[in-house]
Amino acid sequence: MTLGLLPNFVNTSALRYFYEVARYGSFQTVEEKVHVAASAIRRQVQLLEQELGTKLFVRDRNTLRLTSAGETLLYRVRRMMWELNTARSEIGVLQGEQTGHVRIGINETAAREFLASFLGEFRARYPKVTFEVVIASSNILAETLLRGEVDIIIGYALERQTGLKQIASFSLQTCITVQRDHPLADRPFVRVGDLVDETFIMPTDDQRLRHVLNSIFSRVAVKPTFSVTTNSFEFIAIMVAKGLGIGCQIRVLPGPDPERPEIVYVPIHEPGIKPSVLACYISDVQTANPAVMLCLKKLKEALQDWSTEAESADMSLLDLDKDLSNDFGGMVDESPLTGLENSDASLDV
Repeated sequence: MTLGLLPNFVNTSALRYFYEVARYGSFQTVEEKVHVAASAIRRQVQLLEQELGTKLFVRDRNTLRLTSAGETLLYRVRRMMWELNTARSEIGVLQGEQTGHVRIGINETAAREFLASFLGEFRARYPKVTFEVVIASSNILAETLLRGEVDIIIGYALERQTGLKQIASFSLQTCITVQRDHPLADRPFVRVGDLVDETFIMPTDDQRLRHVLNSIFSRVAVKPTFSVTTNSFEFIAIMVAKGLGIGCQIRVLPGPDPERPEIVYVPIHEPGIKPSVLACYISDVQTANPAVMLCLKKLKEALQDWSTEAESADMSLLDLDKDLSNDFGGMVDESPLTGLENSDASLDV
């Protein structure tokens, strides 16, 4: 029997299990997450399929894949869960307390160096607001937000597109990552020509930073040598720390890594190289709940403080760059191709 406008689902708890299975692609994984036996979860999903008269999942090798009907149901279930979460947050506000759940998607490096500290401070002030953090590359973050799987994304080189609303952004520096005792570690900045004899640990082709590096190295007539490619900047830092090559990262602040003093970030300064951008986006079509709005306000303030700190460090480097040119009476070569022939060839590094 239906109640008013409520849908005629015999067992609405099955919708929760369906959502979790769609999210993780495995009954076994959901068992570990929600502490309910996989057999019971499977049975609930089967009952839901019987009720709807259609299959919601098909097995694809070792994972479960949604059918077209499953995709349709998942879209609606996500919206339902979003509305319920918003209602809970709004009721908390009416009761004079900040409650709710916030889902944030963010790049790996920004999560380690910015978000961890931010969440610590935020949770100390608003302990009843909970968080889910998804770590992903920039090209995946936008898709995740558009699908309604997160509320906020923070990432490097995120492109503006329909459905996304930018909340804050600022420019960052492209840096090389080197060991503390590397010959380039003590320099205030490097030129592209300084890097042609180095062995790189490179991000994979699907990473935005790889495209930045392609652009940088298209300025020289020598392809950089790389020994390893990986989609993890954490792993790049580990490899650099072991002396297995140098890496590149987009950084807010150059200098020693705050958590790994054995590696150092040195900015690449070249005329014509555009700065990278760190940006924060929300959905342009979904209404943010009070917890998300509160988090956004505090995030914007914290990102602005982070940006101000970075700008101060960058201005110091720019002043040093000018001082070097003046001290040597113009002898410092401003060409990005020191000792090399110019080449318009696009290099696939």
